[in-house]
Amino acid sequence: MKYPIFFFGFVLVVVVGFVLMFTNYSNPAQQLNALMADEPITDCYDNTMEAWFVEFNNTQEEGVTMEEADKIAAEKALNQFDECTAETK
Repeated sequence: MKYPIFFFGFVLVVVVGFVLMFTNYSNPAQQLNALMADEPITDCYDNTMEAWFVEFNNTQEEGVTMEEADKIAAEKALNQFDECTAETK
């Protein structure tokens, strides 16, 4: 009886792996978290986090849910980071 359970677990791991591989963490909040975990603290890092904070608070004041506010703020912060790194190159 335990072999079908192991097989189901294996299939589940493979499917989740492929989904994550093909979506490439398409959620902006996850992309921002991964980016900020890998980046050294620079002016671009500070500007990005400030942009996220300001946008998150503004959207929260408008009555948006926390999840949606985080998504919107992460998109703006990622754009801010891309612009900042393009300027410094």
